[in-house]
Amino acid sequence: MTRRNCGRILATAVFAPHSFAQDELQARKVKNISDIYAPVIVGCPPCDGGTALVRLENGEIRHYNYNEHRLGRPPLYLSSLDDGLTWVERQLPSDFIGADRRSPISGEYIRVFEYWRTVGASDSSPIEQGDRRGTFVVRSRGGIDGTWTVRRIFPDPIHMQRPPVFIRRGRRILAPCQTTAKFDDLPPRDGAGTLYSDDDGLSWKLSNFVTAPPHVPGGIDRGPRWQKGACNPTVVELRDGRVWMLARTSQDVLYESFSRDGGEVWEAPRPSRFYSTLTMPNMGRLKDGRILLLWNNTTSLPEVERNETTRFYIGTQANNGQSEDVFTNRDAFHGAISEDDGHTWLGFREVVLDRRRNAEDYAESGGVDHSVHQNQFVELPGGKVLVSVGQHELHRVMVVFDLAWLYEKKRENRFENGLEDWSVQKYVAGIRGHCSFNRRQGCALIEHPERAGSKVLHIRRPKDPLLVTENDGAVWNFPASKAGSLKLRIRFQQGGQGGRISLLDRWVNPTDFASVHYAMFNLRIGGDGQSTNGLRLRPGTWHELEFQWDGGADCRMRLDGMPSGASLPLNRTTVDGISYLHLMSTAETEDKAGFLIESVAAAS
Repeated sequence: MTRRNCGRILATAVFAPHSFAQDELQARKVKNISDIYAPVIVGCPPCDGGTALVRLENGEIRHYNYNEHRLGRPPLYLSSLDDGLTWVERQLPSDFIGADRRSPISGEYIRVFEYWRTVGASDSSPIEQGDRRGTFVVRSRGGIDGTWTVRRIFPDPIHMQRPPVFIRRGRRILAPCQTTAKFDDLPPRDGAGTLYSDDDGLSWKLSNFVTAPPHVPGGIDRGPRWQKGACNPTVVELRDGRVWMLARTSQDVLYESFSRDGGEVWEAPRPSRFYSTLTMPNMGRLKDGRILLLWNNTTSLPEVERNETTRFYIGTQANNGQSEDVFTNRDAFHGAISEDDGHTWLGFREVVLDRRRNAEDYAESGGVDHSVHQNQFVELPGGKVLVSVGQHELHRVMVVFDLAWLYEKKRENRFENGLEDWSVQKYVAGIRGHCSFNRRQGCALIEHPERAGSKVLHIRRPKDPLLVTENDGAVWNFPASKAGSLKLRIRFQQGGQGGRISLLDRWVNPTDFASVHYAMFNLRIGGDGQSTNGLRLRPGTWHELEFQWDGGADCRMRLDGMPSGASLPLNRTTVDGISYLHLMSTAETEDKAGFLIESVAAAS
């Protein structure tokens, strides 16, 4: 079947669906993409991140709205001719499918996708009635704005959420995919694999599928997570000829698998070094040979037994792991980079924090998944990348940042930009909407007690029985460091019940008491100023605490600029270094006094 591609432009309009995108640019006075260093929001994608972003050979960037036709929205794409700084909306013919990755061999565009409708379905579709269920390939003729053909390559739908990847100097195409199958004597779960083609997408074969073990309740988890197996795979060709796959799982980490024959056979998967629970990873080879990884370096709240708080929004299967329950680790999205083919990594920095992470209507704002989770990127000139990330139109964003930003060694914060760089959200008990809790902002900024015009962070335990956890918490990210230091100015208030300071290598929910389990180092300080390692602070007095670690078995402490003689024992090892500060009230009853934070600074 041959059809006309997107050369037929039906309408154009300046794209500004959410004012925050342009406000962000104006606030930062961005005049040119070359001025961007740290991540800056440049727009709102027209669909969830994953497959719809492409940079053409002439430099134009397009973001299609794949799958939005299911919501009754007409096909369109956003176009940028200035590397993502400004966007124009262009309408498409109603039967548009599109092709999203250009072959380096033929110059044609290729897309692989699945369609689930059965024969005779009545909704409008670019696929003819007799071919409406299965896995299809789209190939252009004459480039992305030429004609294109659609052909079914497998009778069953094979789930695709990644564009094709070209390996072996373009002679082989890999299309990462997943399917649900029975791998053992347990209920079926997802497995990850690849479609591969050696004739520029004309014919395709299917690899084996591999999966991760199911999540087993125990320890801090009183119930099972959603048992997804291994899914949403991403692949990259390594310099030694192997292909490396990372896949989303129900475990604490992504799983990895390797193929020695170009994606035909995948080895048994194993846990990778990257934390992530039920979120989609994305890695790609940059033009200079480095590998960029974008993912959620996060861990969910522990699973709890079924009760009024955890009641599933529909049905009952979430409580035995066969369906979703609630997502609590999709508010922070990260980037890391490797110069040595994935052996070592730098960065582990927050590229995006969900702007609605404190929204009181978070769960009830319509749609399905709410998060910054699914993602895709394209490389820009001058060492920059454009990333499309998120699910749901109120959450997803497009951001540009300079890859050099991932190499920074320092970060500090004095709250001049409010809580923009902090996670402080709390959850309102009771799942609402789709797999979500409504939110409340937890700890807040208050006037500095001695310095007019300055703010400090107030962490306490106010009374609120509607919350999953009453205790305030705050989470702050800095560049990952195997050997580094962190300083904070802190004051425990008279009458307060104290708190805990934890250093971690991943984002953990601000109100998650399990942070003590995940942390490399923990310091608990009581309301009287007495700490677990012998330090004594005076309530009502500002103190500077400094933590120094070097990859060894302990963390040295300095108090008010002087060696304290105290240290912290290593609680948990880390592969890539510490990148998070987690602060939390440990009050057992209502605590209005709590403690204050004036500033934080990390360096390596």
